[in-house]
Amino acid sequence: MNSKYILGVMTILLFFVSKRVLAQGPINDSLTSTPAGFSNDTSYRSIKRNTAAKNDTSIFVKHSPKKATLLSVFLPGAGQAYNKKYWKMPIVYAAGGTAVYGIIFYSKQYNNFKSAYSERLTRGNNADNYYNQFQTPTLKSYRDYYRYYRDLSFIGLGAIYILQIIDATVDAHFFDFKITDDLSLNVQPTYQFVGSIPSSQILFTFKF
Repeated sequence: MNSKYILGVMTILLFFVSKRVLAQGPINDSLTSTPAGFSNDTSYRSIKRNTAAKNDTSIFVKHSPKKATLLSVFLPGAGQAYNKKYWKMPIVYAAGGTAVYGIIFYSKQYNNFKSAYSERLTRGNNADNYYNQFQTPTLKSYRDYYRYYRDLSFIGLGAIYILQIIDATVDAHFFDFKITDDLSLNVQPTYQFVGSIPSSQILFTFKF
């Protein structure tokens, strides 16, 4: 058979095959095609979006009571700031500052009267004329008085420290708790028969 005839037939066949392939449009690659088991690409994209939303934990970050507690432990008032209760911070520092001032003041007075009382017992009088005007029982009474309020100031400072930690922890637990303003109480009297005996009732309905 003539080789020119065979070459001509092959050229014609290749022309028709290439024309048919081009008519079918571009072939999707494996990265953009819809996997097997999905009826269309829209449903596949919807599932991918839902999966991505579930895996994305940065959308909502839960308020942490543990973090609020630790902040208050290491820096009083920091837990209130974390809970966005900024108005409580001045209260914490004012109360704490008052307790610290009481500790400093009463400690100084206690130490002074303690030394004066010890000196009185040792020498019979005091070198400082201010303390020399007090009787010995009076010096002892003042010493005990200032010691009592010094210890009370220490207790107060410890109580303030603990209370601000508790306050920050409780506020953090209720930080994400939403209370609706739509609270109502509906009181409705009802009247019905029980057998042949009339009976009246009051129905309370709470809406929240």
